Amino acid sequence: MKFGVINPQPYMEPALAELEQEHEAVRLYPEHWSEGEISSTARFCREQGVVAVAGFAQKDAFHHLLINERLGNPVPSRVAFFYCMNKYLMRTLERDAFFYAPVDPLQESDEEIAARIPAHEWPFMLKNTSLSLGRGIFRIANLEQLRRVLADYRQDHELQRALARQYAAYLEGVAPQQVPALAPPFVAEHLVDMSRATEYCYEGYVTADGEIVHYGLTEEVYFSNHQALGYLTPPVSISRDMADTIEAWVCAYMRRLVALGYRNQFFNLEFWLMPDGSLHLTEINPRAAHTYHYNYRYSFGQSLYGDNLRLAAGGRPAGPTPWDQWRLGAPHRYTLIVLITAREPGRVEEILDYGFLDSLEAEGVLVRHVRRRDEVIGQAELSAAGVMLLQLWITGDSSMEVIAREREIRARIYRNPQEALGYPPFWRI
Repeated sequence: MKFGVINPQPYMEPALAELEQEHEAVRLYPEHWSEGEISSTARFCREQGVVAVAGFAQKDAFHHLLINERLGNPVPSRVAFFYCMNKYLMRTLERDAFFYAPVDPLQESDEEIAARIPAHEWPFMLKNTSLSLGRGIFRIANLEQLRRVLADYRQDHELQRALARQYAAYLEGVAPQQVPALAPPFVAEHLVDMSRATEYCYEGYVTADGEIVHYGLTEEVYFSNHQALGYLTPPVSISRDMADTIEAWVCAYMRRLVALGYRNQFFNLEFWLMPDGSLHLTEINPRAAHTYHYNYRYSFGQSLYGDNLRLAAGGRPAGPTPWDQWRLGAPHRYTLIVLITAREPGRVEEILDYGFLDSLEAEGVLVRHVRRRDEVIGQAELSAAGVMLLQLWITGDSSMEVIAREREIRARIYRNPQEALGYPPFWRI
């Protein structure tokens, strides 16, 4: 078959080359959601014999829906998609959720908003419901900080207009009675203690007839200061004995989304595992996550890109899934996405040792260059999480082999010694 891949990134090319041993991949680069562009893209796909398309980044998820819809493929309903793209609405589908509350700075005063937060929930998280990639997320410690964040939003008319255009596009053609009564620009929610909780990223998909299929599980590993270290497949801090619990929790959540019309698409669901064994939603994304393709490929031999494209075209991805293999204890490797961030300003090539990095790539280590080596990181860009520069994929027969390799790479890749980072207790050589 011939498939369309929406806005592929350079680091995805090895996977697409592998996909092309079996199918033809046409690279598509739509920029807008206008009627003209979607119609012309769909027309081009039909002329080229493209049967389905897939987008794997958050910015490409709506293009995935719009273009496949024009090609006659089943897609998630706009209402279900809207729930996935709004951090308040997605929270309303969760049973036994942590504290959360809607926040609309244009309709409420600071005092009204502050009064909605119970005293025991301070400090709390305040999140813009529609932004992604960590933007618009604040840890609110006191009323003064809350006032500053709300004031900034009230003055940012460009952002307000952008969000309004986004909402209008997602809900175009939806009957008024189906439009959620409340879709605020912010949500206030419980601040999770990351020293006590472990975060996981679950991948699954829903078939055209509404069946929920479990696909894969990855552990998100953090340093003690909550800076991200990497993403490990399969997880090591959770027992396969938890599989039944996770499946039940995912199905309970997803059934509500399926009832809203979520169909024929992957979904990427992040959750926290608490010390008492309870699971709580972090967020859900209406797509497969492009970075995890290599995790599943290296660890279990499965092609996430191929499976998503086959599903979009009305087919059924071949099993067993990475989840099935992990659950059954089948032979597998461990794969880690190593996250390399800047925590100091300066030119990227002066922060990282590109001689060492070039040697890693020569060895066959896959590297995603998030920032160019000649880019300059400004002081204003720096946050507690740092600025993402690179992602590297390493794999090994054991988790200890991967841990040792990660520590070696992190110790050598920076030109200047990094301040001591507290590795999690299990990340020991």
